[in-house]
Amino acid sequence: MGNVQFHSESSARRFGGMPEDYVAIHKFLDQSKLYIADWRHRALLHNTFGVALAEQLFGDLYRRPSDGQSVATRTVAEVHILEDMQAILTPGEFLREMPIRRWMNGLTLEQRRSAQSLRIPEADQLDYGLRALSSGEASRE
Repeated sequence: MGNVQFHSESSARRFGGMPEDYVAIHKFLDQSKLYIADWRHRALLHNTFGVALAEQLFGDLYRRPSDGQSVATRTVAEVHILEDMQAILTPGEFLREMPIRRWMNGLTLEQRRSAQSLRIPEADQLDYGLRALSSGEASRE
């Protein structure tokens, strides 16, 4: 289990170059932490799909900025995942236990219309300065 610095230093020891060479790959794999701030973030990119996306983004061979040498992007990404999870799963293995909810299959036309018509009662009473903007008062201040 590690952060970008841990993984970058590990990559430099294992594959050569400087830790800074690998920051972009490791930031890519861990970017889901910005949206899910616990271990579940790994379900998004710490799997075979994340490895494939890293290859698409960085190329099959990643050229280290410090010395111009190449290393296989797949290997760097796989080692990152192995350091965190000790296994490389498929997205299906992550999602197998996820309950399937009715909304995941899409909404019916009636359900969409109902959802679109929902209002927060207090929101209708807020001005947000729109009346001032439309009457030109805001530009006079």
